[in-house]
Amino acid sequence: MSCSRRRQSLVLGLILTGLSFAPAPASDPPQEPPKLTSLAQARLKAAIKQYDETWAYYQQARIDSYQVYVWSKLILDSRRDMAEKPADQLAAFDDHLTRMKKLESLIKKVRRLGFGRSYDVGASEYYRLEAEYWLTREKEAQKVTGH
Repeated sequence: MSCSRRRQSLVLGLILTGLSFAPAPASDPPQEPPKLTSLAQARLKAAIKQYDETWAYYQQARIDSYQVYVWSKLILDSRRDMAEKPADQLAAFDDHLTRMKKLESLIKKVRRLGFGRSYDVGASEYYRLEAEYWLTREKEAQKVTGH
């Protein structure tokens, strides 16, 4: 083999070797993972939908009051995770408290009529007090941090 022919073979071999390490071209662009914001919004929407359903079921005496509390708490958690400002945090706590007051009020009315479960009265009082505590604690924390 002549010197120039060897050089051409060597260059061709190096080129082929380099190409064998190159990544294969992607046929489909890689899918982006879901954005955290869109997941958080979907989570909140699902929690609100389920809360609305459990509230309706509770009013029909089809489920226990605890499930209403749980779904309200999940709305609270979802909103707190999405809150960008301290005021958004307070609004989430305040809305949860409003829902718990509404639940407690309904339970007391039903009990005065002689229906419902007696343990729901104490439970709903706890749910409301817990919500008041969380809201007050958040307000105090925001005062300390200056928000």
